[in-house]
Amino acid sequence: MIKLDLHGYTIHNAWKEFTRHVNECYYNEIKETEIITGHGAIAEEIIAWVHSNVNCKTIIRNPKNTGAFLIKIKKKKLSHKVTIGEVKKPTLDLSKLIKKFNDH
Repeated sequence: MIKLDLHGYTIHNAWKEFTRHVNECYYNEIKETEIITGHGAIAEEIIAWVHSNVNCKTIIRNPKNTGAFLIKIKKKKLSHKVTIGEVKKPTLDLSKLIKKFNDH
């Protein structure tokens, strides 16, 4: 499991590093990460950081180390790349609608 140790960071720098780390996990399709905060101010802030980050699913305190948290990362959404010349027109079946209006 990938880990991030935030000991020694100011709260603002810890938040920036946390955000960078979570985004990296998301884009590399890493499902879970451990964030080591210690028991200070960062530990009090991290729950709010997780809830406000769109790439995070859940957070729990690590049962083996109460100065760390386990965070589940959301699954990366598939990107739909379209190359030039591959644009597909949507197909739409209007036969039922036409029949409905012709019957009246």
